[in-house]
Amino acid sequence: MKLVDYYKDSESRLINDCVRCGACVTGCRAVAFSGKDIDPVATQNEIIDFLRGESELGMAGRFKFKSCTRCYGCLDLPCPIGLNPMLIVELIARKTQLAKEHPWGMPLYPVHAALAEERSSAAEYGRISELSLKPGSGLVFFPGCNVYKQPDKLLNALDIMDAIGKDYSFLPGLAYCCGASVRGNSGDADWLQGSAEKLFGLAEELGAKKMVFWCHTCLSVLHNQVRHFYRPPFECLSFSAYVAGNLDALEFPAARPCRVAFHVPCKSGYMGLDTESPRKVLRAIPGTELVEMEHEGRNTLCCGGRATDSMPDLAGGLAAARLAEAKASGAQILVDLCHNCHEFLLAAARSRPEAAPGLAVENFSCYVARAMGRGREDSLAG
Repeated sequence: MKLVDYYKDSESRLINDCVRCGACVTGCRAVAFSGKDIDPVATQNEIIDFLRGESELGMAGRFKFKSCTRCYGCLDLPCPIGLNPMLIVELIARKTQLAKEHPWGMPLYPVHAALAEERSSAAEYGRISELSLKPGSGLVFFPGCNVYKQPDKLLNALDIMDAIGKDYSFLPGLAYCCGASVRGNSGDADWLQGSAEKLFGLAEELGAKKMVFWCHTCLSVLHNQVRHFYRPPFECLSFSAYVAGNLDALEFPAARPCRVAFHVPCKSGYMGLDTESPRKVLRAIPGTELVEMEHEGRNTLCCGGRATDSMPDLAGGLAAARLAEAKASGAQILVDLCHNCHEFLLAAARSRPEAAPGLAVENFSCYVARAMGRGREDSLAG
């Protein structure tokens, strides 16, 4: 099936069959957190009228669209006609782009590449940007694209992969994409499908038995969008799950006593994808005491990062609430798994120090690599 046909069919069903119950509005975690009082039925009517081409989005519809953090927290909402609630935001984005003279005329990776080159040495940049194929290994590592803005996280991950000692193919995220880039998230279904087929097709050609993903968005897109046109014939797992399965190959000579809270990325938490393997790894590091926050697992809090540009107050409030929870748990360090979460939580810790005074924010790969004695300085430090 073509993803574009799935989008078109879903849009038709939404326009013609929606019962206007408003569940996809009232069940939105971002809307609920914002405290904004919007009429769910009126909001849904605005959205449907917009998709029909009968009117522009009103204030409530724009709020619903702009407040979406793509956290995937609405996927389990009981829609009476069985639609994916998150798809509504994608359909709005798609229609907005298609109305332009040059739809999706947006750059993809120049910022990622420039920051990766600026924040790493020439040798390091070559390591993370060059294709490395090991066809007989049965193992493929794909980092996604956004981590290139923080190359230390990816370099630490590669150091950990190398310490485990198994051969693997490396597919650079500046040359390949799962499809969830700016274009994919803005509804370019053909580009998303083509990108995903290129990525997974190469993994198949290499004889992959396992494909390891650094980025949890990539895994979420696989389970939510890519599944409509492709089912991988190999195991797809997160970097933390791969590390957790190979702990016997790692040593932590530089570990130090520390009380740590762990932030589950919203997509992983809400979809139930791999929330325990990072905890398994952290518990295996001598001296690490893992403490739990109020919202965990499928009830985690989003960092708010995706709404930073469109609704900065909402995004900052979400991040500050998460930091406050970590502080209340007694943690000294909040360890995050996702590089995007790290960027926004770290920014919130600096801009709102009153939310969690004295709390440090550290990425999972940095924490693990530092305990191994191989850690790099955070590229966002200073």
